[in-house]
Amino acid sequence: MNNNTIIAVVATFVIAGSVGYTVGKNSVNVGALTKDKQDSIVMMKKQFADIKQMSEMMKSGGLAMQELGEKYKDDMMMSKGKDMQMIGQKYMSEDADATRGNNTMNQMMGN
Repeated sequence: MNNNTIIAVVATFVIAGSVGYTVGKNSVNVGALTKDKQDSIVMMKKQFADIKQMSEMMKSGGLAMQELGEKYKDDMMMSKGKDMQMIGQKYMSEDADATRGNNTMNQMMGN
């Protein structure tokens, strides 16, 4: 074999090895990103559920305070109950908006 043939064979192996390494490395990174993405989605869903539960509790607590305020003729309790109910409603609407935004984001990303 002459020197040009040997150099061509060695160069081919180096290029093929580099391409194979790069392709293999990229496929591992995609798998890691997918796992991180799935973990983030699970965490976000749990947070949405927690916020929804908290806001429902605030609304029902606010209604209960208003009923007690009416029963005992306590205007301050009525006012605090209305405030609590409004804050709970605000959290519910913000959570619904965030959930819609998350669904839109997932659709845009092809999920």
